[in-house]
Amino acid sequence: MFDLLLFFLYVNIYVYAFVLLLFIIGLLKNFFSKNNVLTNDIDSVSVIVCVKNEELVIYNLLHDLKKQKFKGDLEFIIVDDNSNDDSKKIINQFVSIDSRFKYVSSNLGSKSLSFKKKAIDAGIKVSKNNYLIFTDSGCSLNENWIQSIMSNYSNDVNFVVGLSFVNSSSNLVSKFQKIDLLMLMISTLSSFNLNYPLASTGQNISYKKNLFKSVNGFSKISNLLMGDDSIFMHLCLKYNKAKVVVSSSPDSFVNSKIIFKWKDFFFQRLRWAGDGTEMWKFNKPFFIIMLSTFFSNLFFLISPFVYYNSIKFLVIIFCLKFILEFTIYCLGVLLFNFRFIFLDFIYWFIIQIPYVVLVAIMAPFSRRLGWR
Repeated sequence: MFDLLLFFLYVNIYVYAFVLLLFIIGLLKNFFSKNNVLTNDIDSVSVIVCVKNEELVIYNLLHDLKKQKFKGDLEFIIVDDNSNDDSKKIINQFVSIDSRFKYVSSNLGSKSLSFKKKAIDAGIKVSKNNYLIFTDSGCSLNENWIQSIMSNYSNDVNFVVGLSFVNSSSNLVSKFQKIDLLMLMISTLSSFNLNYPLASTGQNISYKKNLFKSVNGFSKISNLLMGDDSIFMHLCLKYNKAKVVVSSSPDSFVNSKIIFKWKDFFFQRLRWAGDGTEMWKFNKPFFIIMLSTFFSNLFFLISPFVYYNSIKFLVIIFCLKFILEFTIYCLGVLLFNFRFIFLDFIYWFIIQIPYVVLVAIMAPFSRRLGWR
C-alpha cells in the first residue's frame, strides 16, 4: 500500500514538471509577441472596493483613487461590511469632499450571499455604470490604473484580469509573500499566453455589469467562502463563454498589502485556497494542476525520509524542481523588469514545500476564518 502511494506521488512529479514546462513556454511567448497599443472610448467606470476593519490602510487607497487620471466619469463605491473600527468615518471624509465617492453598506447585498461576495453584490447593485473594476482596501494604485485596465476592453472583451505584486521589504514573511505572489502572477500571465486562463485576483479585476447579470451574479457560488475572483471567472467562461484577457501593462498593476506576520499570511492564503475543491465543477484541468502541485510537494516533503539511502535520486528530483521553478522566476523577473534576488528565491523555494502542503491540508477549514 505504501509503495502504491509513493508511485502515485512519483507520477505527480511528472505532471507537475509538465505543467511548469507549459508555464515556461507561455512566458517565452511574451518575448516574441508584439505589444499592441490599446485604446477605447469608455466614458464611465464604477470602482468598487469592499472594506472590513481597514482603518489603518483605507485612507491611502482612497487617496490613490482620488488621484486617478481618467478621461471619463468615475464613481468610487466603498462598501463597508459592518466594520467596527473607524473605517466608516474615514470613508465619509472622502464622501464629504468628493462627490465621486459613495458609502454603501454590505447589508444591501443579496440575503443569499455572505462574506465578501455579499459586499460586492451590494456595490454592483448601486453602481450606475456597465464597466466595473475592483481592488482591495490594502492595495496601492498607479494614477493611470483605471485607464490602463479599461484600455483592454474591445467589442468582445467583457472580463479583464489585472496583476498584483508586493513591494520589497526586509521582513522574512513579506520576502516570502513577494516571491510567492510573483510566481502566482507569472503563472497567471503564462496561462493567458497559452489561451487557457487559470486564475484571477480580486485585488485587480474588472468585468461588465451585464456579464455579472447574465450568470445571475454569485448565485451559483453563494455557498463558498470566497469565489469572487478565479471561480467567478471560470463560471463566466463556462456559462457565458466570456472573453477574458489579462492586462500586462505596468500601469495596470497594483501593489498588494505587505504582510509582516506568518499568521496573517497563512490565514490569507487559506482563504484563497479554501474554495479549491469547488474548481472541479468549473475547470477540471485546473483542479488537476492544483492537486498535482499539492501531491508533488508532499512527495518532496517526505522523500528525504523515505529515500535517505538514495542521495543521487534525491539530488536529481530536487534539482529538476529547482531548475524549472527558477527558470519561471527568471523569466518573470525579466518580463516585469523586477530586481533579481537569488537568495530570496532560495528562501522561497525551501519554505514553499511545507507551506503548500500545510495550506492544502488546512484549506477545507478556512470557512471559519471569514473573509477578513
